[in-house]
Amino acid sequence: MRGSGRRALARTLAARGEALMEHARYRQAEPVLRRAVAETQRAFGSDTLDAARALTLLATCYKSLARFSEAGPLYQQAFVIVERVAGGASSELASIYRELGALEHAAGNWARGIPLARTGVRMRTRALGARHALVAGDLMTLAALLHGQKEHQEAETLYTRAIDILERSTGANHPDIAVALNNLAAIHQVHRRSGRAERLYRRALELDTAHFGKTHPRVAFCANNLAVLLLAKGRAQEAAVLFRAALSTFRRTFGAHSPNVGRCLENYAVALRALKRNKDARACARRAERILSRIDALNDEGVAATATVNPQLAKFRMIVRPSPISRFGLFAAEPIPTGRRVIEYTGERIGRREAWRRANLFRSYLFTMDGYWIDGAIGGSGAEYVNHSCEPNVRARKVKDRILYFSRRAIAEGEELTIDYRFPADMDLVPCRCGAPACRGTINVPRHPEPRVGSGRRSAGSSR
Repeated sequence: MRGSGRRALARTLAARGEALMEHARYRQAEPVLRRAVAETQRAFGSDTLDAARALTLLATCYKSLARFSEAGPLYQQAFVIVERVAGGASSELASIYRELGALEHAAGNWARGIPLARTGVRMRTRALGARHALVAGDLMTLAALLHGQKEHQEAETLYTRAIDILERSTGANHPDIAVALNNLAAIHQVHRRSGRAERLYRRALELDTAHFGKTHPRVAFCANNLAVLLLAKGRAQEAAVLFRAALSTFRRTFGAHSPNVGRCLENYAVALRALKRNKDARACARRAERILSRIDALNDEGVAATATVNPQLAKFRMIVRPSPISRFGLFAAEPIPTGRRVIEYTGERIGRREAWRRANLFRSYLFTMDGYWIDGAIGGSGAEYVNHSCEPNVRARKVKDRILYFSRRAIAEGEELTIDYRFPADMDLVPCRCGAPACRGTINVPRHPEPRVGSGRRSAGSSR
């Protein structure tokens, strides 16, 4: 196939996959978009904006299918390309920041997504102005994350701003306004302004139904949210009807084992109990539990791993991908010289008791500080994916109340970043699979080790 024909094929595949997603046919879109990525890279090159766009479309498809750890690295690849080609203050890069924030929202990791979404808003506003419709979309992504973090006042302000921008630029009936109305209704619901919340939910449902039809997942999400409100108001029969319709759409769109199905089943079970249909309620609850137990959860709230890096906290381009050491690893996407600051280790600060509880129940990404622990799984920078090696190329330094990773030697592009976890000798021995020539066989250190930085460190990405 000649160059022009291959380029036409790549663009046709991308357009077809995007059209399938617009009609919520994500499972059919996925193989089309995988082929679009491959054809685009062959036709245009792997370091072009066309390639970045194809990667972003495939990542968005995976996000919609709740395959978050597959979506994250694709968004990161697109980020590296766009930053290199379009520059560090472009509208195109703002789009990737917004997508990274939206991914963390879908995965339930609000703290991790907020700084990404904030950057997207600032960058897009500088590039296009504060009244552009794309800025409204960025504001809604940030507001959704703030809502998840219970920062309701700022979220409400941002939704109101977004609605005003959209009404001025696209008209009062645009479907994007339905997203803002739906989410704003949820805030009113939290503050027990149920009458206002119901009016907003119904307006959002009306807009989405008119634009997408009754069986679109956008309609199902809004119906589920309205049903939760009606259930709280004692209108269980109305809620049950909406839950059933939403479940039908979720199963058809995402598959019977989708987290969306599981969460809707949980809600439907509550409605059935309110209707005294206890046997049916128990069956729904059991199905919901089976589905949600499959989520690659990092904590009690069902937060899922996304395999991403916060570019604001990384001093070099890096990407997360499968590691021969343990599950995921952090890899250099450009050369890193010796003695340079590489990335900051961030996360939720928790006490010792909570740290040990999480370490025993979930995949732990824990780093001890003086008097508290940092859980990189919640609000982490991507440094939590740095795996252990007995011959590491990265070391940790405590600088006041921060953990900074520095390169011990020159790190080549494509090389995995590693650090010596140095588990204490008095804890259970953990076998080491780092593959280094001088591997000591366990992640634990000998009983009389040399002085080390980060003493008492439990883990930073090992228990995965």
